[in-house]
Amino acid sequence: MMIKFIPFYFVAILLSQLAYSNKIVKNDTITDIDIQSTQKVHLEQLKDPYRALWHLNVSEGKAMPFDPNGAIFHKGVYHLWYIFQSKNSNAINYKGEKTDYQHEWQHISSLDLFHWRWHSNSLTPNSEHSEIGVFSGNAFKAKDGNIVIAYHGLGSDGNSIAYSNDDELNLWTKSKNNPTANPGWDPHMWYQSDTDLYYQISGSKPKSGKKPIVYTAKNYMDPMNKIGDFMAFDMPDVEWHEDISCPDFFKLEDKWVLVLISHSRGARYYIGQWDGKQFKPESHKRINFPGGPVFAPETLLDDKGRRIFWAWLYDGYQRKQISQKGYSDGVMTMPRVLKLSKDKLSLNITPVKEIENLRYDPKKLKGFQVKSNESYRLKEIYGNSLEIKITIDPKKSKIFGVKVLTSEDSQEQTKILIDKNQNVLAIDISKSSVQNPKYSQYSMIKEYENKITTVQKAPFKLIEDELITLRIFIDKSIIEVFVNDGAQSITQVVYPSLKSSNRIEVFSDDTDIEIKKINAWKLFPTMQW
Repeated sequence: MMIKFIPFYFVAILLSQLAYSNKIVKNDTITDIDIQSTQKVHLEQLKDPYRALWHLNVSEGKAMPFDPNGAIFHKGVYHLWYIFQSKNSNAINYKGEKTDYQHEWQHISSLDLFHWRWHSNSLTPNSEHSEIGVFSGNAFKAKDGNIVIAYHGLGSDGNSIAYSNDDELNLWTKSKNNPTANPGWDPHMWYQSDTDLYYQISGSKPKSGKKPIVYTAKNYMDPMNKIGDFMAFDMPDVEWHEDISCPDFFKLEDKWVLVLISHSRGARYYIGQWDGKQFKPESHKRINFPGGPVFAPETLLDDKGRRIFWAWLYDGYQRKQISQKGYSDGVMTMPRVLKLSKDKLSLNITPVKEIENLRYDPKKLKGFQVKSNESYRLKEIYGNSLEIKITIDPKKSKIFGVKVLTSEDSQEQTKILIDKNQNVLAIDISKSSVQNPKYSQYSMIKEYENKITTVQKAPFKLIEDELITLRIFIDKSIIEVFVNDGAQSITQVVYPSLKSSNRIEVFSDDTDIEIKKINAWKLFPTMQW
């Protein structure tokens, strides 16, 4: 009788996974101790001061890496997979070493982008294809109507294919020709109707020095043919050590956009032209900046014509410093919409409209002045699960903005600021926590862990006499900021530890500024624990 109290996702993970040979490996025994352990984990998660309330995060806490993958809108439902570690005493890691875990893709789905259902199937490695794990890839709709997943088969040195014609995408079949593209790394695959071909980008491995490759095939199940280097050339601001991993390639209006990561710098993108053989970039911009956590992007196109984006918020380096064992390795950014800017050389990045469904307890403040070198505390607006929309006339001020997660005595505070001297939108994390975790500039590369930053800075130039509208989203430890309808965005994970660190202030460091209006809402939790 007690089985009915077990959360769905926990049963899904404990019961082993639906294999692609359509066989299920069963663990039939669930004991009272298992149930009590689950309840204990949930209670500890609820008490965790940093665990996100409405950002997508994983129940079991183990997801390293936590790359979002396979995002697709299918029959009215948003589907997403993510990489996680499953227990397997016979597993081998990418170094050929024996380990207790193997990497798989976990399947989840949603109707509204915030409330998620965990599925019992996952994408698992095939030993007959020399796979020891499943790494990054994508999903797309094939010419025949099937949904196809392309992924990197860790250990096979190639990229493989699985396809489904199941409405809920629970049943999958793998190609007998796997790996269909070899050599391979993180793939992105699509069907292009004007050429009647399937294309695949195979990314470049970190530190390998190799360039990403383009493959083509007439049938997605067949071995693919290499046609050459994907990039015609690179851009001047890309550093020598930056690889092209987790690529996501799509058309936006009359341009093509490549969203990706370099392991040393995090999420970034190119905008340019695709001629069916090579990509010719016209601009290169970053979504993550030194000290930031935005990593491993993934997008989909939905029925509203929106290009929706997620990324993994990698904060493992900072989290380990404060020994937060309960905090999950796996948390996503909020879903965002990507649009081309007016000059078509950059992306406007904005929150999805569905976030408004989480709003409650609205607050509205009329305009007021903030004197130079002063902070004004908002008495009616406070909390650590909030949306704040504030419009500012900076007048002659050079440095101004909003302080969030501020303690009663201001000992802890995180500054979100516009610096007109440096032309940046920034998050100052120097006083975010009395625990004082160090924020590595390049958190995924050990060589850079000693390069510490206290202010994450994103390029942003304010036009003369332009008003500033900031949309700030706070979810306990996560801060996401969007300025002037997505002209720039910046994201940070912080660890305030004082109980009173939920105050909001506006400030100016030099001349007076005018606050035109402020709207704020509390945001209701969506995660199921």
